[in-house]
Amino acid sequence: MKKPENQKHTGRIIRDEIHTGASPQYAWEAWADPEKIAGWFVDRASGKAEAGASITWFFDSFNMALPYRVLEAIPGERFSILWEGPMPPPGILEIIIERQGNETLMRLVNSGFREGAQWDEEYEGILSGWHMSLGLLRHYLEAHFAAPRKTIFLMRPAQFTYDQIDPYFRDPARLAEWLTESAGDAHGGATLGIGDEADQCKLMLRDGRKLKGYVIARTAHEVAITWPEQDAVLELKSFSMGPQKMLAVRVSAWNCPPERAKEIEAMVGAALDRLTSALRSPHPKQKSIGS
Repeated sequence: MKKPENQKHTGRIIRDEIHTGASPQYAWEAWADPEKIAGWFVDRASGKAEAGASITWFFDSFNMALPYRVLEAIPGERFSILWEGPMPPPGILEIIIERQGNETLMRLVNSGFREGAQWDEEYEGILSGWHMSLGLLRHYLEAHFAAPRKTIFLMRPAQFTYDQIDPYFRDPARLAEWLTESAGDAHGGATLGIGDEADQCKLMLRDGRKLKGYVIARTAHEVAITWPEQDAVLELKSFSMGPQKMLAVRVSAWNCPPERAKEIEAMVGAALDRLTSALRSPHPKQKSIGS
């Protein structure tokens, strides 16, 4: 059953896509199965992926429950849901999946976002969030499919511009102010910066843990890096919640013992406190890598 013809995409539209080595069926299940979507995106989910049914996505860190009506649910091909409001305006999230050679193409179309300059930051934040989520989804599909996820998510209010925060998510010297041990030669156990998508990343974190992974997503607001040593992904995030800007770190960890999760959470909390403190201190202008 396909969505009725009168339920079309309206308003501003977000479009993004990924290629993955996972099968179309696995890609579809990652959205439609409540247990599997909790393995990479939501904290919890309920409901059945059938046209006409209702599903709910839960984001516990934000005390948020989002109900949707399922418009389409075609295994291995398409998953489409309708947000009916009241705020923001109603919109459709559509996932189109197809096999292309040895890869699966997954296209995301999300509509209903408000027009006008006053809504630009909201739109750009959601655009950034979807790009990060798709990068995490590809990693989940190819490395941790069907494994339960432990999410460590901490955030702090702060005052900043996105241009101001970018060096703290990229440059060795700025990273060393809050997250890493020092800036220098990675072969000596210290830190290189965080580059662009697909770049290798080598970090020595403040608590002595090493990270030798790859950048799987980057936007002007956020960056996500694989953390193989912990079966995890580390995300450095900045976004707005109404008039208040927030800094956050999220770790998605699979096969993570409770004690390790507590240690990582303590490290993340201390790092965020150092970052908010660093942003309050004046710095001389510094060029980012590649500028």
